[in-house]
Amino acid sequence: MRVIFLILSAGVLTCVRAALKCDSETECQDDETCCKLSDNTWGCCPMPQAVCCDDRNHCCPTGSTCDPQGQRCIGEDERHSPMRKKKPAKKTVQRNEFNEVLCPDRSSKCPDGSTCCLLEQGTYGCCPVPNAVCCPDMLHCCPNGFQCHGQFCSQNYAMIPHLRKFASTSIHRKEAVDFISEEDDSSDEDDSESSEDSEEPELKTVNSVFDLNPVTCGFRKTCPAKTTCCKIDGENGKKKPMCCPLSNAVCCENTCCPSGYHCVTGGKCEKHARMNVESIFKGTRNLDTHFN
Repeated sequence: MRVIFLILSAGVLTCVRAALKCDSETECQDDETCCKLSDNTWGCCPMPQAVCCDDRNHCCPTGSTCDPQGQRCIGEDERHSPMRKKKPAKKTVQRNEFNEVLCPDRSSKCPDGSTCCLLEQGTYGCCPVPNAVCCPDMLHCCPNGFQCHGQFCSQNYAMIPHLRKFASTSIHRKEAVDFISEEDDSSDEDDSESSEDSEEPELKTVNSVFDLNPVTCGFRKTCPAKTTCCKIDGENGKKKPMCCPLSNAVCCENTCCPSGYHCVTGGKCEKHARMNVESIFKGTRNLDTHFN
């Protein structure tokens, strides 16, 4: 078993067990074995170098065979032992339902493909590469497998410029927006029909210039200009067209959210984690220079 020894200020020698990486975002203890679970995520078998059983729920000691029908492990000496049950592996990177990376403070997040890193002021920023190494200066970071070395990231004898973090997105939720009531919306449909009958070409030209044309939303249904057509679940499994009073909105189950937001439970909207494009391009150029 690998252990890391630490000397405390009191002079007491203690040890910390090293982790066994299942992948870049999950780990087991060093005296366990990484095995896939039934939902295809990683689990931990409570013994080293174990045999992962095909049922994806159990495991057996090394050198033995899984017998799922008998719920036992058959050793090379034909001795039997109970199958051991796996437990979920520990996640080293926490994500939300939108696959965004949650920072340890639980009040900020980074987009997928980036890493939360602590900043000088005690808040979190985002490094524009996944599973990054956060540098001690709390300003820069390096790709996975590199070490922070002054203004550079080093790997063996290779060196590339370090990457700069960008601001994380605060996890803030606000109320979703209600659809336009059907009573208010029905008048728009009548107005659109009467305007077609009255033939006012000059008005139509002005409307097109200022993008004031109504928004088509299903059969004989229109929404006012600068709104969004949303089709929600109606009766008998049919889609029901509704009008959101926001332009380019995100349609939720019974409400809508502004562009750039997710629909979340409780009738709320949560802002997307933003990616700093400049940081991405800087990081890409740095990596291209190193690997080409």
